[in-house]
Amino acid sequence: MTAPEIMDVNAAAVADALRSAGVRTLIHGHTHRPAVHDLLVDGAPARRIVLGDWYTQGSVLEWARDSFALRTLPRD
Repeated sequence: MTAPEIMDVNAAAVADALRSAGVRTLIHGHTHRPAVHDLLVDGAPARRIVLGDWYTQGSVLEWARDSFALRTLPRD
């Protein structure tokens, strides 16, 4: 991990999941705390993207080849 932060998941479990899948980005929901967390796993940059809940607003991840955006959607 880089700077200390309050984690809503187990940091070691996140690192293990990234390692075992051979990826540098983990996308998940369930914690309902939308955010992008920049990490260091085994000295290499990695990222954890958390989608928000659907109770008060929508949550969507827009992904393109070279960029992404985590957005909230109004709920009518």
